Amino acid sequence: MSKQSKSFYFLRILAAFIIVGGGIYWLLKNQRSAAEKVITLLPKFSASCLLWVLLLDGLQIFFMAMRFWFLYPKEHRTSISKVFAAMSIGQTMNAFLPARAGDFYKVASLSPKPAKPDFNILTLTGILAADKLVDLTTFLVLIFALGSYKESSKSIGTPSPLFWKVFLGFVVIFALVWPRYLKNRFGKLALWFFQFLKGLKTLLSPKQLFFALCMAVVVWLTEALALKLLSLYQNYPLSLTQAFFALTVLNLAIAVPISIANIGPFEASLAFAINQLGVPLETALAIATVHHGLQVVAYILTGILGWGINHRLKTYKEPKPLAVESNGRP
Repeated sequence: MSKQSKSFYFLRILAAFIIVGGGIYWLLKNQRSAAEKVITLLPKFSASCLLWVLLLDGLQIFFMAMRFWFLYPKEHRTSISKVFAAMSIGQTMNAFLPARAGDFYKVASLSPKPAKPDFNILTLTGILAADKLVDLTTFLVLIFALGSYKESSKSIGTPSPLFWKVFLGFVVIFALVWPRYLKNRFGKLALWFFQFLKGLKTLLSPKQLFFALCMAVVVWLTEALALKLLSLYQNYPLSLTQAFFALTVLNLAIAVPISIANIGPFEASLAFAINQLGVPLETALAIATVHHGLQVVAYILTGILGWGINHRLKTYKEPKPLAVESNGRP
């Protein structure tokens, strides 16, 4: 890890402590009774509820791995166990390490060694980009299909025209400066770009895209179901539309990670969203806290499982030493 990455990592730890510490201090000073009420609400979550939600969180990571696996080029497809190991460890690293280190781990661990001319780390980066695109597209389609955007319009404003003007200006300047600044390296970049595009090519395969989209739908439905289950045990059951509204606000808030495991922003944004749906703030905060806590536990457990699978795969591939006779000849 570079010095800059270490600095950013410690800044995220500091941010997490400041957010959590400041939040606890504010609750104890200004909302002591509310904080006590949140604690009294926690026993409403039964052991069976917590286990079911933990199972759903673990299944969500498995379905993420399946989505990524379906986007693999058929001629280079690896085993699902290897993809699950990379995905589970990568998701855990993304939560606790800086600069999306988990995404780099995913492509690095799945890259063939030695690299193949038509399938290397850049191709896998393209597959990862395709995976993110499928994930985002599916989420947006579900939001509009379920009508969750109608819920969000009550409390979330759209960007101003000035924002879009600045954004468009940035894109135009970038497009003009990029080729000139990298003129001497443009040939190499073009080669890298085409290798990256190979990873996106599976999006043109109707069959592979269909299965990847199906897995993406299941990923989001699994998290929404976990949220619905937690709200049910607090006697404020959320509809599927409301659950996706809450997930929309949550994912907007944690799009840029500013603390370790998104501690603080996760609970605050999810509690805010659930509260907008008519759930008391104390109940909303209890749901958000337990949901995040179980998700982190699921990341850790699946990460350990992925590490075990990865270790076993490496051990299995190691060639057995030849037996040596007493005269020293094999």
